[in-house]
Amino acid sequence: MAHPVTVMWTTPRSRSTAFERMMIERGDHTVLDEPFSARYYFSTERRSARYAPEEPDATGEAVLESILAEAQTAPVFVKDMAYHVSGLLGTQYRGSELLGHFTNTFLVREPRSALRSLARKWPDFTDEEAGYDALAGAFDRACSIGRGSTPVVLDADELAVDPERIVAAWCGAVGIDAMPEALTWEPGMVPQWVRWQDWYAGVAASDGFNPPAPPAAMVPDDRAPQVHDGLLADRQELLERCSHTYERLAAVRVGR
Repeated sequence: MAHPVTVMWTTPRSRSTAFERMMIERGDHTVLDEPFSARYYFSTERRSARYAPEEPDATGEAVLESILAEAQTAPVFVKDMAYHVSGLLGTQYRGSELLGHFTNTFLVREPRSALRSLARKWPDFTDEEAGYDALAGAFDRACSIGRGSTPVVLDADELAVDPERIVAAWCGAVGIDAMPEALTWEPGMVPQWVRWQDWYAGVAASDGFNPPAPPAAMVPDDRAPQVHDGLLADRQELLERCSHTYERLAAVRVGR
């Protein structure tokens, strides 16, 4: 009998890799890092021309099959960006739509912080790569599959401030034991991060969940504007949409 597959859907720069590192530290799940990114960026089904199609066979169906194959031998935890499955929601695989094969959970971060961080890495990020529209769509689909039951939602800042409480709440909601000892780890890269390791230097240098940095001090009007505000100067409409998604999901987060 197959083991469960638990997925954490999220947006870029939302502390999801630290959560994934905690799941690796547990040692009781096969942990997969953004498997659908191969489909989104590198396959014949790719939705972005940011990279060359180096993995042409990594279609949505092929990625799902590889995840379900892993679940034949152990419980599986997947961390992935919701936008990586754009265009796949509602698609039937093995008689069920994509999200129907998983226990779907969600991690959401206040978007101004998340988008600033993304803009530093990818100044040309697209609205789809911002991830919040896709996260909202996946959340709504998961609610529909669950016949109206609310999926588990975590807030990224609360996770960083109080990881023991928030992780325990998540574990209880998905039906696994909490392991407080997994909240810390030895710094270093792990094999799961090969494809996106250039994004994970911060987590690789950490030994646990890092609390949020304090807010930047306000700058008087007669001084130079804060650089980080300029990163989003031309993305206000997107920021408003993302904020709406954040507020909607954060309203049902666990541990609130």
